[in-house]
Amino acid sequence: MLRRFLSLGVMSGLLAFSLPAAARPELASGDQLLNTDVAGCLATADQFIQSLNIESSQGSMDRTGYFEDGVFRIVCYSAGEDHSLAVVVVSHAGDRVTVADFVQFALTSLHQIDTPTEPMAPSAQALP
Repeated sequence: MLRRFLSLGVMSGLLAFSLPAAARPELASGDQLLNTDVAGCLATADQFIQSLNIESSQGSMDRTGYFEDGVFRIVCYSAGEDHSLAVVVVSHAGDRVTVADFVQFALTSLHQIDTPTEPMAPSAQALP
């Protein structure tokens, strides 16, 4: 009887330690070199977050966006006089694909905001 009680206690303890491990969020990160200084990087991050229409917070060198089931942070570092490095870190309660896809989406969006496409010059436009 004592042996069963002890084994039940050990199993309960193992289960208690393994459940938090199953509930860990997925994490991913990536970086993007931008053609602007740190202030421009932060402004680019602000534009990106505003386009998502989500709750956010601002730090001196970072921006954080909040979703129902996750959070992301964009940290801007100097990479020379007129360049900066935007590092995106994402934490999400979902699966790895969702996290990786959001990192790629954020990096692509930051790059597109940083380097908007210019219309082609009239002499370079394709003919119908």
